[in-house]
Amino acid sequence: MSRKERIYIQGLPQVIQIKGNNHDSLFVDNEDYDVFLNCLDKAMALYSCELHAYSLHSTEFLLLLTPQSKDDLSRLVQHIGRSYIFYFNKKYSRSGALWEGRYNNCLIEPGAYFLLVQQYIDTGMTDKHDLPIRSSYRHNIGEEKLVRITAHDEYLKLGKNAAEQALQYRRFIQAALSPAILQKITRCLSQNCVLGTPGFCQQIEFSLHRRVRPRLPGRPRKYYHNQVMDWVWLENQASQLLQRYCYHEIRLPLLERWGESLRQIPDFAHDDAGESLISIDHPTLLRREGTLGCLRAIGQHRDLQSTSKLWYLGAMFREPKDEHNHIEQYQQLGIEAFGYPHVDIELEHFILQYDFFKSLRLESHIELKINTPGTAQEFFTFRQALREYYQPFIPFLKEQWIDWLADKPEKLLQSTDILLATLRSKAPELETFVSASSRQRFESLLNGLTRAGIPFAVVKTFYPANAYCHTFFEWHSDKLEEGTLLCRGGRYDHSASALLGRKIYACGFAFMLEPLMRLQQLTNKNRLKARMTDVVIISRTWEARAHALGIGRMLREAFPQLSIVNDCSEMRIGASKRNADRQGGRFIIVVPHEDPVGQMEMYDQERQQKQRVNVTTMIGILSQSLNL
Repeated sequence: MSRKERIYIQGLPQVIQIKGNNHDSLFVDNEDYDVFLNCLDKAMALYSCELHAYSLHSTEFLLLLTPQSKDDLSRLVQHIGRSYIFYFNKKYSRSGALWEGRYNNCLIEPGAYFLLVQQYIDTGMTDKHDLPIRSSYRHNIGEEKLVRITAHDEYLKLGKNAAEQALQYRRFIQAALSPAILQKITRCLSQNCVLGTPGFCQQIEFSLHRRVRPRLPGRPRKYYHNQVMDWVWLENQASQLLQRYCYHEIRLPLLERWGESLRQIPDFAHDDAGESLISIDHPTLLRREGTLGCLRAIGQHRDLQSTSKLWYLGAMFREPKDEHNHIEQYQQLGIEAFGYPHVDIELEHFILQYDFFKSLRLESHIELKINTPGTAQEFFTFRQALREYYQPFIPFLKEQWIDWLADKPEKLLQSTDILLATLRSKAPELETFVSASSRQRFESLLNGLTRAGIPFAVVKTFYPANAYCHTFFEWHSDKLEEGTLLCRGGRYDHSASALLGRKIYACGFAFMLEPLMRLQQLTNKNRLKARMTDVVIISRTWEARAHALGIGRMLREAFPQLSIVNDCSEMRIGASKRNADRQGGRFIIVVPHEDPVGQMEMYDQERQQKQRVNVTTMIGILSQSLNL
């Protein structure tokens, strides 16, 4: 089979990874590190490559660089191999290959992943030997100067001078890389793919006519789920978590009356999906999202106006883009908090979100992207500056771009069009319009996230989809190639105050349940065997059924929070056990006869244990195993 052709795109940085053959050491002592770096310097002098970061380990090394051409990259690697391997084999009286096959590499989308990859190289790896790791870490945090390192544009954007750039980078790497980021970098390296956002990768795939995103390992398999049980399980997970956080459920109306009051709603309640009018002649609107309903409840009930923590669950409706007269239904779980002005409530929301993802065992598949637009006035000033900047170029803009300029001019900064990409290089930046107090508030929130152990990435080119202020964020999972958004939210004090006609502090977020369910089915197939039943009681004989029903009644009284099922079918014992396993029951109890003091068979499906017990022992095992 022919070797896979490497992807090269002019100007994009890439990571190079080379491992020792058969996990052998590439470096044994300090002299080896020095000789390798000398070989690297000579290769860079011969071939046009800019080195941004590196890390040398005993069994592998990583380079982050930007080659001027595809040939420059391959020749640089060849030069290092020929010169260093010759030295290493001669010094240690060995022969043959030192490196493990071809080198691994992946291209990087600079705006989204460059600093994360640089952090991965500088801090993300740990050597198992006692020798110190040689890396660019001390250079990039400003503690030493390495001539071989050339700062990338993304690094230069961190500050106006070298000292400020090093300080901001040091702050940036204080937040640990999320497991999802680490997994994505590793997978892209091993498959020689592009490390980028889905939109960026799709654009490259369209131009190169080949797939550039990593594939999931293994053969595709078919899995069948009971959709009702899956949804009930997911909703129960959320409900139990929110009860522990003392949030109160609110039931929202399915229909809203359309009128002037709704036409004047601030744009946090609107999105690109449009409105969901039932018909042209009917003044009724299907529920689009839950934030508006929560605000109406706050305005109507005075006992909720001081501080409130609410959550809602249900179907929402929207009109898909470019599909008129068609209404789409989607499921949403929303959480809102009112009357809390400080960052502690936002930090609680992040902890709640992370706990929810952990309860679903999805923490290794998610990424948190966060940014601050400052206050509503600061973000408005930024938008005005963008309109003034693009005003002279209006004759060259498309009709859709002009609409963006009037409504949300920051969309022009996110377009991949060549003209807009050229204009973007000198466009106003949001960071310059955020005040010192807003920045300090945001830093306080980030410090709280770091202390809470929640991985995050601050994306400066990330703009709010709705009218948020101070904080907005999104959780994504790139395992879902389409519809990667799992959760979105932020603070919306200004919008809520405008709607209610008085000052109020408000923040909240919403989980998108359909993408969550798809991700759960994709990653944790066994997890979705919803435990609709905790205990299944099977009678071995017809005579033992009355005794089995009595045991079930007794257990329901002793453990009212458990779901206990008596199997009244006429199936054989083996079939009844398999059926109990499909129901998700952890404990299976087989009653052999009607003796009230006799021994019963008890199976613990999670621990894979089988034992013979009496009634007293059975109650003790249930209490201990379920932490009651």
